[in-house]
Formats: sequence, structure tokens, C-alpha cells
Amino acid sequence: MDFDQHIQLHFGDLTDNEKEMVHYIVNNRQEVVKYSIIELGEKLLSSKSSVLRLAKKLGFRGYTDLKYSLEESLVKVVIQPSDLVAGLRDEINKTFQYAQQIKIEYLLERIKNCNRLLLYATGFTQNNYTKELSNDLFLSGRPNSLISGETNFDMISETLDENDLVIITSLSGDTKSIQKTVEKLKIHGASICSVTAFGKNYLSQNSDYQLYYETSKIPSNVTNESVSMVGLNIILTILSRKYREFILFDE
Repeated sequence: MDFDQHIQLHFGDLTDNEKEMVHYIVNNRQEVVKYSIIELGEKLLSSKSSVLRLAKKLGFRGYTDLKYSLEESLVKVVIQPSDLVAGLRDEINKTFQYAQQIKIEYLLERIKNCNRLLLYATGFTQNNYTKELSNDLFLSGRPNSLISGETNFDMISETLDENDLVIITSLSGDTKSIQKTVEKLKIHGASICSVTAFGKNYLSQNSDYQLYYETSKIPSNVTNESVSMVGLNIILTILSRKYREFILFDE
């Protein structure tokens, strides 16, 4: 993961004071990469131990690791607003970088051994990409059911137990209309795998397995804001390919 992905994943776990420290670091990157841990502590009106604790809470091994990641973020090519292809490349590369660092074996094992595998998507684009995942898993010999509609999802959740796995694809991970269904799944003991954009959210915090993907905003003359979700397609394709490798070569 790059520096900004670390921030997105762990920002919600920080105290208010630590969030202020992160704001300073993010807004003064050019200067911070030149500071020692003691110098940064002085700039933040804090201590060396507080800076080190912040680095670890953000998922870094220590301050040197944080500073190296921060320095890397400075050398990246600045993408102009009109350079949509470069934005797409960045979105794909960041998702691949993340995928190369995660340990996915436990999830693959769960997919293989679960009794029932259900897939659910919270939106139109998510559903299209999740259909492809469903088809790929079928071709790998893993039966699954793609659930359509919140009402059906809620009804089916009542029938699941600890032998079953549900993969839920979402953008924000904070879709309120399915939160009660997620709670039912947890009560019945069914395993949940969330697939969401980077960041702390309700779905990832209430899942047994978490996958993330990068998104990017693209200009549109139809809506005020359009979000590219190519990263979702990438991470789901990686999941299906990894599962096929697991079935064919790792047993």
C-alpha cells in the first residue's frame, strides 16, 4: 500500500490529536520527509514516542517506514485533471500494489470449503462486476448464488449458518439498507467477506475477511461527480484467478 492508502485505512482509528498530526504531515510532505522523528515531534508540539505510536497505528513498521512511504508519494507523476488515462493507470496500479501485499489464502480456503457461497452487490456497477466473479467461480468448479434485491438478501440471510460464506461488494461500505441484514448474518454465524473502496466503513468492520480497491473521480457533464470503479473489477478478477490457482496448483 502507498502512503495515502495507509491513511485511508487507519484514519478512523486515530484520536483527534493524532488526526491533527496526520493533517500536518499530509499538508507538509515536502518538509516532513526532511525531518528526523525528534524534529517532527517538535513541529507537532508532541514527543518522539507519540510520533512513533502514530506511525504504527497507521500500519507502518516505524517512523523510517512512514517517511520512506511519504517520500515515494512525492515522486509520483502529478496527474492533470484532464489526463483520464493516467488516472485509470494509477487506479489499476494502486489496486495491484495492494493485492500483492495481502494474504488471501485463508479466504481462498473458506471459499473452497464453505457449504453455500452467496454473492451480493449493493449497486449497478458492483453487480455487473460481481456477475463476472460468479461466472469465473463456476468455471473453477465452485457453485455459488448471486442474490438480487435487498429483500431477497434479507430473507436468505435467515437461512444461513456458520458453514456459509457471503461476499458483499460495495463502494462506500456504508449502505444503511443492508446493515440489519449484515447483523443477521453475524447472529447466524455466517462468514462475511467485504469488498469495498479503501477506507474504514461499516461493512469492512463487520466482516471476517476484507478486500479493498482503489477508486478515482472522473469529470462528467451528466452528473456532478462520477466515480471510476475499475479497481473493483481488478480486485474481483484477482480473487477469481487466485482461487483458480489455488484449486489447480496448490492442493
